[in-house]
Amino acid sequence: MWSFHIQILLDNYYKRDVQMIPQDFKNWACSLSGCDGGNIDADIWLCGLEWDVGSYGKRSHYENRLSEEIEKGTFQVEKNKYNWENSINNNYGRSFAKLFAAIKDEKVQDYKELATEKWDGSELFQMNLYPIAFDSINPVFWNDNKLSDKTGFDEKNLFQTWCSINRFPIFSQLRLEKKPKAIICTGVNQVRDFFMCFDGASGNNGEIKYGEIAPLAANNGKKKRRYYWVELDQDTTLFVIPFLSGPRGLNSDYLLEQMGAKIRELIEQQNDAYTVESNCQSKVELRVV
Repeated sequence: MWSFHIQILLDNYYKRDVQMIPQDFKNWACSLSGCDGGNIDADIWLCGLEWDVGSYGKRSHYENRLSEEIEKGTFQVEKNKYNWENSINNNYGRSFAKLFAAIKDEKVQDYKELATEKWDGSELFQMNLYPIAFDSINPVFWNDNKLSDKTGFDEKNLFQTWCSINRFPIFSQLRLEKKPKAIICTGVNQVRDFFMCFDGASGNNGEIKYGEIAPLAANNGKKKRRYYWVELDQDTTLFVIPFLSGPRGLNSDYLLEQMGAKIRELIEQQNDAYTVESNCQSKVELRVV
C-alpha cells in the first residue's frame, strides 16, 4: 500500500516537473534557500524542518516576500558567521544556545554570555530541509496561502517529495565536500527525511541507533525523550533529536544539558575510534614497506 502511494506521488511529480513547475522556483528550491547560514565550514551544522513564518508577518510573507525570493532564483547565503546574538532573541535560538553550550562542555545557564562574548559565529551553520516557511506542519496551510500558484504543486506532500528528489542530493553532496563533524537535526518524526537528505549521495549502510534521556527524577511521570544517531562516514555523525520545546521536546535546561552531553560523548567516541583505526592502518602500511 505504501509503495503504491509513493508511485502515485512520483507519477504526479514527473508530470508536473515537465509541465507546471516554474524554472525560478526550481533554481530557488535547489539552492540554500530556507537556510539561516553561518560558517558552512563549521564543525557543527544545525538543521530544522522549515522556517517558522511568524517572524515574517504571515500573509504578507506569502504574498510579497516569498514571491520576490523565488523570482531571484538561486539563493546565496551571504553570511559567513552565525549570528548568535540575534538568535538568542527567540525561543528556538535560546534553547539551541543552551544545547550548544552543553556540547562544548559549558554551563547551559551561561548561554547568553557565551553567545555574546565567547562564540564568534564561526562555530555553526544553520539550515532547513525545506525552503518554504510555515507556522505549522499541517498541510492545510498550503492551500490557504495559494502556494500551488508559486510552486506548481497542488499539495504540500508533492512539494516535499519533489524536494527529496531534487533538493536533498544537493545537501548530501555539500556534506561530503565540507565534512562537518556533526549534523544536529530537530524533529524525531522526520528521522527518515533527515537521513535521506544528508546521506543520499554516499550510499551509506550505517546502522541508525537510538538512545533515551529522561526528565529529572522528580518528574518521573513524564516520558523519556528518544533521539537517533548514525555515523554517515568517518567524518560526520548525524543526530536527530526532539524539538527544542513543546511537551515532548527538550523543554528544560536539564534535558538540554543531558542531550548536549550525549552528543559530545558520541562525537568524542567517533573521533577516538577513527584515530585508533588510522593508527592501526599506519602500522600495517609501515610493516608492508
